[in-house]
Amino acid sequence: MAAHDPDPRFRDLYGDPSKLQRLTHALLSLNLNAIRLLFQNGWSTAVSYVTHSHRLYSGFGMPHPWDQLPWRRNRNVPVKSVEDLFPEIDFTRSAELLFPMPRDLGVSTQELNIINKVVAHFQPKKVVEFGTAEGRTAVNVARHLPVDGEIITLDFPPTGNNQVGYFYWEQPVKSKIRQVFSGVGAWDSRPHRASADIVFCDACDLLPGMASEVFQAFSVIKPGGILFRHDYGSARGITAFWNWLATELPVFNIQGTTLLCLRVDPETYQKAQSLIALPPFKNSIEIPAAA
Repeated sequence: MAAHDPDPRFRDLYGDPSKLQRLTHALLSLNLNAIRLLFQNGWSTAVSYVTHSHRLYSGFGMPHPWDQLPWRRNRNVPVKSVEDLFPEIDFTRSAELLFPMPRDLGVSTQELNIINKVVAHFQPKKVVEFGTAEGRTAVNVARHLPVDGEIITLDFPPTGNNQVGYFYWEQPVKSKIRQVFSGVGAWDSRPHRASADIVFCDACDLLPGMASEVFQAFSVIKPGGILFRHDYGSARGITAFWNWLATELPVFNIQGTTLLCLRVDPETYQKAQSLIALPPFKNSIEIPAAA
């Protein structure tokens, strides 16, 4: 398969909906409230309402209160409580957090607490994050690392008002954060192969980016490591893609969150290495061949 040739199983996840598909979604989501808003508040308000109505009707609008409702059949990953996934950790008290209030579509306070409790318990020497954004997760992870621990966090170079990582700029733990400006698929992960204790994926929501992220995550994680994936159940592409991955690997959705968790025991590690050798994954990477 040529690089970036769409995998037929996920052909509709390689790009955003077409104009015709958007129009169809809008018509299917149209109701009397949208017409009322059009006359009362104008076009942009009505469009926003229809857009969010479509997300709601599709099952991606309110993942927390709606995740257990019987009509929602687009979330196939098994659900486990965080206590069942990590019986060795005491979750009766929360971790100490910086910037606990989340932005829209960002990591929730509950999710940030889970990640930081895991980091504080296992004391990883290396954490890799895909998707820095404002740096809220990175700075919190850094605060719970051991003295010799490090988090490597990737994002595209800043452009215009895109202030990547600004939450950690003035923080004392900045020295534990290594910012890498790169697309996920172009990052040379070879020096970090099988060295990361924890990997957090929160960068890509379309293919081939999601395949690149998985390739890099499974390349850098080591046997015994832990992988988290954000936005399961709140983004269509991520949900569909990880539904499929969960048929190959023992992935679980942490109850009440959009976090997926994979504990990479030796058998799972070997399965993951076999998986990323498949064309949709290895062809999504643009790293120059080794000399």
